[in-house]
Amino acid sequence: MAALTKNHGVRFIDAGGDVVTVQVPDFSTIAIVAPADDANPSLFPLDTNVHLYGDEADKIAKLGDAGELSMAIDDILSEGVNPSIIIRRVPKRTTRNEQLGAVIGDPSDRTGLWGLLDARAQTTVRPGIILAPGYCNDSPIGATKVLITDQGSGYSAATVTFASTGATVVPTGTAIVEGGKVVGVTIDNAGFGITTDVTMTISGDGAGAAGTVSVGPVANPTALAMMAVAKRLLAIGIVDGPNLGYTEAALWAERLKRDNGRYLYAIDPAVRRFAVRDGLDDTILTRPASTVVAALMAKRDRERGGPYWSPENQTSSAIVGTARPVSYYDGEVDHEANFLVTAGVNTFIEGKELFGSETLSNDSSWRFINKVRTENAIRASLPAALRRWRGENFTAHNALLIVKTIEYFLDEMIKLGVVVGYTRYFDRGLNPNANMRQGILRIELPHENTPPISDMQIGMRTYLPAFDLLAADIQQALGNLTPVI
Repeated sequence: MAALTKNHGVRFIDAGGDVVTVQVPDFSTIAIVAPADDANPSLFPLDTNVHLYGDEADKIAKLGDAGELSMAIDDILSEGVNPSIIIRRVPKRTTRNEQLGAVIGDPSDRTGLWGLLDARAQTTVRPGIILAPGYCNDSPIGATKVLITDQGSGYSAATVTFASTGATVVPTGTAIVEGGKVVGVTIDNAGFGITTDVTMTISGDGAGAAGTVSVGPVANPTALAMMAVAKRLLAIGIVDGPNLGYTEAALWAERLKRDNGRYLYAIDPAVRRFAVRDGLDDTILTRPASTVVAALMAKRDRERGGPYWSPENQTSSAIVGTARPVSYYDGEVDHEANFLVTAGVNTFIEGKELFGSETLSNDSSWRFINKVRTENAIRASLPAALRRWRGENFTAHNALLIVKTIEYFLDEMIKLGVVVGYTRYFDRGLNPNANMRQGILRIELPHENTPPISDMQIGMRTYLPAFDLLAADIQQALGNLTPVI
């Protein structure tokens, strides 16, 4: 070809590739963020991601007995699994609020939960299931509402300042100014660790505006941080409910429901497990249920070869029961288990069986955990495979190879039964010449992931023709016996 550089003789030309096989990464590694103040600091430095497997007993022993990490690993191993685990040890603090702050960490410094964003770079392992056992169950007190008692006058702009003695994080808000008056205040940050009344000062170029601040339970900040981290990692956070009652669990869950709540799987109540403790009496402990759910989720992933199935309908091998009874009746609606699941909180029935496939999503399209994890797998797998064409010339042939790679992958997902169906097309309106000139190619990929069977409805009614069958049976049984006339 004259278009190629000149050569005299024979040479080999790389004629381009074919479609690429899409490889789905592992989504079963369990990441645990918690304190362990007796841990060996050389093996488990603070705020550092450390990867290990469940059968590395020598390493696990170096975590010590204090803190949550070693107990959480025991909970998981008691289910008879040998999981891949990422340990992230955070500092031990004296107060509950300070400890929550250490577990949550700082997104800029990548401490606490936020440090899991570096886990793959540091360990080559992707966190697929995230835990902070014991730190997601409460609803801290924060600012919930501002009531304007005097709108004042003469304002073109106003600034709101909150104050609360001893608060870990003081609330923040924005004044709403209309017609020279402060007509309202939007709470931007509810605050954290509030133990006393919250007061508010409104300042600006006007005068007289004032109001009062109401406080009350707000969404658990650890769970919110886990939600944000899980979205970035395409992982699932398993969060423990308050372990108080079904009403409290529903209220706790309602505060957490968000558009990105699809990345959280809630479980309530806590569970009970027999524990052998070094130097202490062996006993039955009340433990966060999230560790048990994580083990069951990883177990199902391994048994079925991927993250596409709900963990529910498995029985725990380790727990002796739940921290409170959860009522459940086959064929009925009015029981605690159904109330919890309807509220987005999964539970254990009969003291051992995982019940529920719900996420904390506001969007019913992402209600089920297996649909979310399937989507996570698709979104994590395709970019890595399609990377092959980055930098290649923008040709129809390469566009076709990209589409064929997507097709082959989703066809396999359909055969697995984890995707219901899909289509793909090139929308000319979304691919204008100006974009294509810049190397931008957009392919539309509508698809639907497979939901679990959740509500089995069997219509029951009388069936009068059944007596025709009975009459025929009677006639056959009586033979030639006929009525006497």
